[in-house]
Amino acid sequence: MNEPNLKVMVYCAADPISPFTKVDIAFPYQVEIRVNGDEVKSNLRGLKNKPGSTRPADITNLVRKRAGYENMMTCTYALTQKKFYIVINLVKQHPVEELVARLKAGKIISKEQVIREMASKAQDADIEATSSIMSLKCPISTLRIDVPCRSTVCLHNQCYDAPSFLQLQEQAPTWTCPVCGKIVSFEALTIDKYVDNILKSTARSVEQVTIEPSGQWRKTSDEDESSKPGGGQASDSDQDLVEIKDMPRMAAVKNESLNDSTSSLMRTPPTSSREPSASSGRPSSKRPAPEVIDLSSDDDQPPQPPPKRQAGSNSQSNGLTNFILEGARPQYPGGTSFPLPRPAQPNARATSNPMTPNYRHP
Repeated sequence: MNEPNLKVMVYCAADPISPFTKVDIAFPYQVEIRVNGDEVKSNLRGLKNKPGSTRPADITNLVRKRAGYENMMTCTYALTQKKFYIVINLVKQHPVEELVARLKAGKIISKEQVIREMASKAQDADIEATSSIMSLKCPISTLRIDVPCRSTVCLHNQCYDAPSFLQLQEQAPTWTCPVCGKIVSFEALTIDKYVDNILKSTARSVEQVTIEPSGQWRKTSDEDESSKPGGGQASDSDQDLVEIKDMPRMAAVKNESLNDSTSSLMRTPPTSSREPSASSGRPSSKRPAPEVIDLSSDDDQPPQPPPKRQAGSNSQSNGLTNFILEGARPQYPGGTSFPLPRPAQPNARATSNPMTPNYRHP
């Protein structure tokens, strides 16, 4: 147990389990694992909606490595009726560097084989072969590929970086191709010598190359970029912007419209001037509002002004704006108005007003 690559792992799977078949690692949703009284802090759920992405629980640091000591592990789960099986294995972990070295020493896809496959596809009468652009950046790390690899079950020539792919499987073992999404295995991974030759023949600043149907390749130029699907076209945000230049006829129409709108705005009076005046020449036909005389008030108090009435409903239209005219009071000669007296209210109290008919001197 002194070897650092030896690990004590806890594996779990749900029922049903058939013999000699591969099953995905799956722990109960509500589960607690303790080793010698200490809780295991490992992630026991994996990626969301990704079955098989759960890693086994590592309990190496919680196991007491002493001869004759009985280590105890307890597992408690709830909120499920499923039956789960748990097994503890002593495994050996292989570093990513070791796995990459095994890939380089194992099966490879030669450059000649790739060119033959491309030429065979180009000769197919049902397929119109054209040039394509191959990226030299890994779709996982978005960095330049160091060790190009792909699976033998995949039909594309696009590769990804082997160390980046294996590190991803160490964190979340999905084992799916990052290019086409097919299920792959470590045994099916191979090194592509065709892409490896391109990487060694170009500078590290080169991010993509153009592949011809015959297998020849060259550095991608601006013409190749514009010939790609969607290349040389405006983006969605640019398509929303339309620039219209002023033509002579359009400019004349625009100036005429501007002059008409300017003159109309100049003829429109401001809001503050929309009140009735004597110069309007069209008095309203509404009767004036009668004034109210309060007999209970004293002589020394000035009469209260009558309440203002709301604006009348008469309106006239000049083609632009409707003006509402308030009811105007009629004008009498000499500028004097004669309001009609209003009878006193029944509950009005008697006062010493000399205008009262029942007033008597003492």
